Amino acid sequence: MRRKPCYFKKWDLVIYFFIFSILFSLFCYAQNLNDTKGNKAEVYVDNKLRYVFDLEENKKEYFVDTNLGGVNIEINKMKIRVTTSNSPLKICVKQGWISNSGDTIVGIPDRLLIKVVGDTDDSEVDTIIK
Repeated sequence: MRRKPCYFKKWDLVIYFFIFSILFSLFCYAQNLNDTKGNKAEVYVDNKLRYVFDLEENKKEYFVDTNLGGVNIEINKMKIRVTTSNSPLKICVKQGWISNSGDTIVGIPDRLLIKVVGDTDDSEVDTIIK
């Protein structure tokens, strides 16, 4: 009687299982990394802080006056975005929603910068340099 060829050896399966378990644990670790959600948005016009908006669950719309006539800003579900702008390419409108701490929307012809900031707890601070 002829034996069927076996393409996998016992130790090959052990090695494959070991590699798969490492990759799976790295995937689970990456899924648990969460971005810090911001709770305030700072709006700078001409490098000066003009407005600080609280990010809220309710839908709110604001008008921010800039040197090109102004932009409309929408806040909804703890996110912020620019809905209309008078700039030629409307890049700040195309950037879409931002919600994580450190995210920014930049409108160069409008001289506009919107930055999401969050509360910094002492537990989140790694080092303080003086």
